[in-house]
Amino acid sequence: MKKYFLLYLLTLIFYSTPCFAQDSTSVISINPSEGLSKGYYSFSVGMNFGQYTSKNEDAFIYYILDEQNIKYNIKLGFAYNIKDNRSFGVGFRYINDDTTIEYENAVGDTINTSSLERRYVTSLYYGISKSLFGSKRVFLISDPSVFFTVGNTDSSRTLDGISELSESTLRSLSIGLHVGLQVFLAPKLSTQILVGPVGVGYQWEDFTLDGEPNESADSFFVRMSPDILSFEFSISRYF
Repeated sequence: MKKYFLLYLLTLIFYSTPCFAQDSTSVISINPSEGLSKGYYSFSVGMNFGQYTSKNEDAFIYYILDEQNIKYNIKLGFAYNIKDNRSFGVGFRYINDDTTIEYENAVGDTINTSSLERRYVTSLYYGISKSLFGSKRVFLISDPSVFFTVGNTDSSRTLDGISELSESTLRSLSIGLHVGLQVFLAPKLSTQILVGPVGVGYQWEDFTLDGEPNESADSFFVRMSPDILSFEFSISRYF
């Protein structure tokens, strides 16, 4: 993850540094951020990828022998600029979170667990772009949004050769926002880096255990701070 972040920062520095000078001296007549003007449409593609590995780690009440987590999401977005630096859009996101853990409990039993979570998110958002230090290429961005989420999680737990299978299905409604930076590489092409979302919501879950219904639950949730280690990179084309 650090490798991708450093690559993005190098790109940001490469494109933004000369552009600050150009903006201040009016060397170029072309508007680099033309795509943010009223009346333009945009199409964006984004992704996030993270991998976590842990071995031989003491977790207080159990001992982790081997833990692997791979998480990624893919995003598509469509928006229309209702006025300069303001847009209204719809987004679609697929999230995949795969985790396997082998650990020892307090009495020395070795337990294997695995879970695979898939979520499908549709959002309606209001995009806001604000120039950073007066630049025409680099912008601070945010997107107050309404999120509709459905998904399911398949889990298994194995002890002494006996496996227990469980499944949950989820539905949620929430409001929140991402924040980040946007850099225009060309008048109708930009790249973004985002963190988030933060916000509040309500979710409903139904559970099954070994194929049999196992109650349901609903809850209110709050995300007060974004996961700053989970950066999302995207690129947008304006028409």
